[in-house]
Amino acid sequence: MVKKKDPPPVYEMEIEGLGLVKTGDELSHEVFGNGIAEEMYIWASGERTIRVLFESHGSKALVPEYANLKRRSG
Repeated sequence: MVKKKDPPPVYEMEIEGLGLVKTGDELSHEVFGNGIAEEMYIWASGERTIRVLFESHGSKALVPEYANLKRRSG
């Protein structure tokens, strides 16, 4: 099986509804809870992913347009 090679990470990404998100920003997700933006990628196809390290669920790679992420509050 051929493994898809990761592109180089980007350190900031404009996400609709959140604005500019940078590595290290605190985010939240309605299912996974609170987390920190670890890595962001823009693939050759134009698809974008953000990897978030969640406190209770570990690291998850999400498509930011569908993940409904929010800025972490208090």
